[in-house]
Amino acid sequence: MLFLLIGIAVIIAGCTQPAAQPAQVPATTVPVQQQNTPQAPLVTMTNPVAPIPFASTKGINLAYELELNGLDQAAEVPEKIEVLDAETGAVIYTPDRAVFKKTWQPASNPLPTAEERMNGTLKLSVPRISIWFKVQPDAVPDTLTHRLTLNRSAPGQPPRVITGGEVTVRKDLKPVVISSPMKGAGWVTMETTLPTTHHFLMPVTINNITTVDQRYAQDWFYIDPVSGNAAHDNATLARNFYGYGKELLAVAEGTVVEAKDGVPENEIIYQKIPFAFETGTGNTVVIDIGNGKYAGYCHMVPGSIRVKKGDRVREGDVIGLLGNTGQSDVPHLHFEVVTGKPSIIGGEGYPYVFRNYHQMADPISEEEMQAGDANPKYQGHNAWIYFGDYVHFFKEPQPRTEMLQENWEVVSFP
Repeated sequence: MLFLLIGIAVIIAGCTQPAAQPAQVPATTVPVQQQNTPQAPLVTMTNPVAPIPFASTKGINLAYELELNGLDQAAEVPEKIEVLDAETGAVIYTPDRAVFKKTWQPASNPLPTAEERMNGTLKLSVPRISIWFKVQPDAVPDTLTHRLTLNRSAPGQPPRVITGGEVTVRKDLKPVVISSPMKGAGWVTMETTLPTTHHFLMPVTINNITTVDQRYAQDWFYIDPVSGNAAHDNATLARNFYGYGKELLAVAEGTVVEAKDGVPENEIIYQKIPFAFETGTGNTVVIDIGNGKYAGYCHMVPGSIRVKKGDRVREGDVIGLLGNTGQSDVPHLHFEVVTGKPSIIGGEGYPYVFRNYHQMADPISEEEMQAGDANPKYQGHNAWIYFGDYVHFFKEPQPRTEMLQENWEVVSFP
């Protein structure tokens, strides 16, 4: 599966921006020194965007970021974060070491220039920790606080623990309920509902504002609903993927605020064009779906977009075709909802759930794909041709209402 996961996750490292490298986190080997002290710099944790609870198959999701202000990255390295219920003090979530290595994002060195911050950059001015976890529907806390362990082995000091970073859970806000951007059986979602997806870990700074437009984004590719395979014949060619050219639909009534065409197709998979903010999303449509929310579709077939800026669309209208343009390695749809700006890049990701759909199979197992990686049958692009070997369909699809799909889930849309 290394090839398959590299290839598949690829779908998508390029969805809109290239992925950043995780920082290394050293192990704690000495006792903990508590709190900020006069001998150590003051470090505070602040929350740029509070989490809005929303449902997926396995629970209620809370996703947000903490910025670490005053951290001396040369002397102190975050190595553990604990999320607590501020009312009870109970620990709700602690990412394991492997997850934390990916979700801790240090400030860039060198820091972004003023020009970069204005024109668009993936560099961070302030270090941050991204946090995504699930709770049961009856256990959503009102307020969160945090306990952060800082490793200070570099200057030969004992670690210390900082508490704070109070976060109000926005129970007063709801996810957007939408229809599906495609129809029919055989849709697989990736890079979603996990703390380590490249979508969730992709802050962008533009016009001096840092946002995570992809916080709740999904990547969708299509498999044959009978065989489970994703491609036929020569899977090197994008047009041989079953999803290539599938119709994409408006998820709600609204007004088109962006319709960008003219980005050429990546006809050979894994050969995407060089990254640029202007072309990374490929051929793109953004629809104002009301209440300051915007639905974005990326990587569409060139020449297939059927709407223009200013057009009114109804739920279910065809707006274009699924393709492989921009920062895309394999034909797929990158879909997200943002608020704050009528554009994907520079908007702030907002949670959404689908009104109804059917789950067709258990989430595809990465462990099973890893086990099959040594088999010559799955080498190279054949992994896509025999993808169905990893899909185990239910005898009867299971109905789902007002949820977001989990990673690797296979669904049918009405």
